[in-house]
Amino acid sequence: MNAQSKRLYAVLAQPKRFHPANCISLVTCAPVMLLLFSSMCSAVESDNGGAREPNDVAEASSMTQAQTIAQQPAEQMPEPQIQQPVESAPQPGAPAQPPAGQQAPAAAPQPASSAGGAQTASTLRTEVFGLATGGGAVQALEEAKARPDIFTPVDIAQLEELSIRQQVRGGRDKARAMTSPDRFDGIDAALKAADDLEARLPDTPEYQQVRYSLAGDRTVAYAGRGQMNKAVSSYESIPANQPVSVEALASAGEAYSYLNDPAKAEVAYRRAIQQETAANTDPATRGYQYGSRTRPIDLREGLFYALTDQNKFVEAGKVLDDISSTLPPPDQVRPWDLANDDYLRLNRLRAQYLIYVGQTDAGLAELKRLEEQVPFSAEVRNAEADAMLGKGRNRLAKDMYVAALNDHPDNIEALAGLGRTSLNTGDYANATQINTAFDDTFPENGSVRNFKRDYDAWRAPTVSTELAAEHGASAIADEQFSADTYIYSPPIYDYWRIFAHNFYMWALTDIGRLQRIRNGAGGDFRRGPLTVQGEVSRSTGGDGRTGGNGQVEYSFNDFFKATAGFDSDSNELPSKAYVSHIWGRTGQVAFSYTDGDRRSADIGYNIGRYSDENFHQEITAGGTQRIFTAPNQQINATLRLGTSSNTLQNTPYFSPSRDYSGEVGLMHQWAVWRSGERSLLQRFYISGGAYNQRGFGTSGFWAARLEHAWTFSHDITLTYGIGIGRHAYDGDQELSETAYALVTIPF
Repeated sequence: MNAQSKRLYAVLAQPKRFHPANCISLVTCAPVMLLLFSSMCSAVESDNGGAREPNDVAEASSMTQAQTIAQQPAEQMPEPQIQQPVESAPQPGAPAQPPAGQQAPAAAPQPASSAGGAQTASTLRTEVFGLATGGGAVQALEEAKARPDIFTPVDIAQLEELSIRQQVRGGRDKARAMTSPDRFDGIDAALKAADDLEARLPDTPEYQQVRYSLAGDRTVAYAGRGQMNKAVSSYESIPANQPVSVEALASAGEAYSYLNDPAKAEVAYRRAIQQETAANTDPATRGYQYGSRTRPIDLREGLFYALTDQNKFVEAGKVLDDISSTLPPPDQVRPWDLANDDYLRLNRLRAQYLIYVGQTDAGLAELKRLEEQVPFSAEVRNAEADAMLGKGRNRLAKDMYVAALNDHPDNIEALAGLGRTSLNTGDYANATQINTAFDDTFPENGSVRNFKRDYDAWRAPTVSTELAAEHGASAIADEQFSADTYIYSPPIYDYWRIFAHNFYMWALTDIGRLQRIRNGAGGDFRRGPLTVQGEVSRSTGGDGRTGGNGQVEYSFNDFFKATAGFDSDSNELPSKAYVSHIWGRTGQVAFSYTDGDRRSADIGYNIGRYSDENFHQEITAGGTQRIFTAPNQQINATLRLGTSSNTLQNTPYFSPSRDYSGEVGLMHQWAVWRSGERSLLQRFYISGGAYNQRGFGTSGFWAARLEHAWTFSHDITLTYGIGIGRHAYDGDQELSETAYALVTIPF
């Protein structure tokens, strides 16, 4: 209890106890007390011209009480910055304020004796509201109800709101400290109390501010409850020109971030920071009256994430500098100071900032340094594991989350991270167990939200379509269009799926038209590092065939993967081969190395046996390396080599006996826009090299392509692009234009 609370409790609240020792004190001090009382009564009579009203004794008693408070030491006096919560509330005995635009009537003359009573009322109001904003709202409400001569119904309503505000904060603390399903009981009770109070409020203007304050309380409660849409609705019901507590603003920012609207979260956090740093701010408005529930670094950390979720990395860096400037010098921080935790959080944010701007290795080095200094810090270890997960090192991240859970079994963020890595590594049974364990117990936790979105996307049926069109390469086809569509079922017994497959191709060539349709159905098995897929298909038309295809993929670790596949009625033959009623069987094997999006390498071998007895072979190898990184931009360099051969040359389709190619390319990626999960990436590819065809010599070739990659919401993606290129076929240079699109939608 703070100083104000103790004083008010001593003056108004403590019951008067009877004890023999008190009798001795009263008898001893009686003459002095009688003398003081007589002097005070004489002074009052003198001020009133000797006339006494029936209630003078009560007034004198109230004045004595007020003087007792006023004569306390200066450091115990009520803080002057506490404002009256409702300025429009009339003071007892004061005339009501006229409506706007009307002239106030002349004030009636007041008796001189009312000055002491007014002073008492003002002091008691300050003390009661100070108690309410200091954490004793329930006691303050009881005291105010006991003095209807001083506290108006509007005052009572506002004190009830402060009591509910206190109940909301207590319920939120309970929810944060518990992991059982009943962790929201306190918040639910506070929301019910807020509904009950609002239902009792008269629909008059003087109660409007109380309604706005209740909306702020609901914002905090709903955000703590994980009902973020309701939190946003409550916050947006408060007019922009009305005061809002810092906690309500912080909760609104949290809700907007949770709902992937970081631009609005940024506005809410900036307003909260501005209000928190204001010079003369009412503690009730700031929201700190119930302890440091929302610390200044909390607001800046929320703003930091809101900015990085919009790719505003320069401004996010300034926020980190702002945090650093508000902390005391390191040599002045004592081991028990909260500044130690703040410095740890600041250094973690700086490491994450390096990762966000593409300096992944430097960021991981900083996190490793922090882990060495604070080896059992769950937040540092989770940040390391999150970074590994973002780099695609799923198995390493999984091991790190497991290690964190061994030391912190109740760490919700580590368990959610383990669930996400379980999905990425094919441990679907474990992911299902984690999802069941979470149930609806932690709807407000962002890490749990991310895991559940991944889990729901995995459980959902999925449609993916790839479209491609080309014009101009007459050696292949004058015009060509294809559509390849898969529809996957939800998982069956965690590891199985069934799917339907449709392939459509249309082409116009100098030897005729083509329309190829192939339908298939199959299933796949995904468990751990192994993925197996098989399909039975039937192509339609005069050359229709029943066939089958399959593929096996195995991941040795986070870096190396091998694939092998076979198709008895391949869709990969040149269009002119199908026009000529030629079909083929193909097979391939490949090995790849991937280190996130920074570098990769692959080598592959493809073979094809066509129905005209042609035997096609192809070997390719290539690699990509990041050569430039900046916030929102990066450049990768690519080198690819390849060779192919065919046993038949006099064919209606392009079939060189042997060719070689070498290609060097650059890719520039620009993060054009981002808002939470939604984003737009623009990629520009340019490449060139040399092509040698046996019997036709060597010639140069080049290509350029512009691509946009959209992410609309979690796992709903659209990629499309256009390109142009020049290449030699049988010694003739041909210019071609291409367009393509790929869309993936989990339902």
